[in-house]
Amino acid sequence: MFWNKIKDAFSSKKSIDNKENKSVETVKNRFTMLVKSCKDTGSIVLKGYVHGTVSKEEVTVLFKSGKVSHLKIVKITDGAGNDLEVIKDSHANIWFEHIDESDDFKYALLTNIEFQIESDVNKAVENPYILGLLYEYDNYYKDEDFVNLFFREMVSAHYLLPIHMSGDFKGSGETVLKKDTKINIYGINLEGGVTALPVFTDWTALKNWADKGPANWKQETIIVRFPDILGCLKNDGGFIINPYGPTSFYMNSENINSIVNSPGYQSQFGEAVIEKKVTKGGEENLLVYPSDNEEVSAIKKRLIAFGNAHSEIKLIDMMLRVDETGTKSYLIIMDIDDEDVRKYYKSVYESCRDLLREVVYLDFATLKQADFASNMMKQEPLYKKN
Repeated sequence: MFWNKIKDAFSSKKSIDNKENKSVETVKNRFTMLVKSCKDTGSIVLKGYVHGTVSKEEVTVLFKSGKVSHLKIVKITDGAGNDLEVIKDSHANIWFEHIDESDDFKYALLTNIEFQIESDVNKAVENPYILGLLYEYDNYYKDEDFVNLFFREMVSAHYLLPIHMSGDFKGSGETVLKKDTKINIYGINLEGGVTALPVFTDWTALKNWADKGPANWKQETIIVRFPDILGCLKNDGGFIINPYGPTSFYMNSENINSIVNSPGYQSQFGEAVIEKKVTKGGEENLLVYPSDNEEVSAIKKRLIAFGNAHSEIKLIDMMLRVDETGTKSYLIIMDIDDEDVRKYYKSVYESCRDLLREVVYLDFATLKQADFASNMMKQEPLYKKN
């Protein structure tokens, strides 16, 4: 996505995240480190400031390109070059066991917090990338690349929104609320008489606020994304991320409008546009099955669910296409008993667009049109009607 021109601006079905009814993992040492620089000294060393605690362990690397890697730390030194087994809240140099030297590590984030490409009501909500960027905002807000990345991750994240519901609610997960259920949303008073909607990146940040509330306060939350937050705001209201830390960020109505009107936001949340493309003769395209990762696995899951929900769909398959310019797209091949196939393409795109991070384009073809891929389709299709 292209997040240009934002640097100067700063059913009643709900996903219920009810901590009381969910087993929460024992809190472990959590950390984020935004890569400040990358140096090749015979092996690649990544430099940055560790927020939290990290040891020689397997960590997740989140790249600004959307790529996600899982790598093992083999060496840690502090700013003075001292070898360490563990480092906490300090400048650090980190080496990995294996590393792809072609990766662009600028503003990559190292973390041991679980990366969640989509929310799961059965798991505690986590947003390590925006959390790590929040820690470093004051240091890099003058860099346009950083600001574009920051706002992209802000609108892509899923947040915890504290609420109070009328009546008794038991259980957690996705539920249909009763017709007369009332949901009250909290507000926080900021300096200057401003009231903001509080949202939280994770349960640790929410606890900082909950600890200031009354004893035995029942914590009810729903999981929301950026467009949902906008729907909760009144008039020219704003919202604040993690108001009680570890690092907070306030968005007023002017900044919100600048984001919403940006090309990047519209490409991600605006109306889907399906363009017809006629392949020119002689074009060379690489066509392979995509390697499994968080993005690919989540898209496959959505495609299978889509097939199961539409009896007229006989087959769905997914491949990775790389054109002559190096542009990557997922090719979705469908066999449908319906002449109006374009409506299905749009529906599939709407279903999967929030998952597109590393590969941001979807191409579509019917099984008949995809004869060019027949020699490559050696595996069982992703979905096949029984």
